[in-house]
Amino acid sequence: MYCSAACRQKAHRARTARRVAALSSQRSDTGRNEVRRPVGIRSDIAQSIARAREQIAESRRLCRVSAERLQRLEDLQRELAKPREVRATTPMSYAKWAR
Repeated sequence: MYCSAACRQKAHRARTARRVAALSSQRSDTGRNEVRRPVGIRSDIAQSIARAREQIAESRRLCRVSAERLQRLEDLQRELAKPREVRATTPMSYAKWAR
């Protein structure tokens, strides 16, 4: 527990600085000609990343479908808004009295 928000922030910055320093030293240890490879991503993290990518792809697909439906709706509304010629209809055969 920290005595104040400032102390908590100071500790957080110190931890972050240590992590950044460790990562930068790991990167500088690898040779420039070597191919950089992940040190070892845990499977649960890899699964989370894969799931996130699938969800992004699904979201993009749904956006495309939504855009297509909106376009079809707009086309239908435009078609229905056009003035139409109304023809007089002939009376039905059973309504001989209407003639």
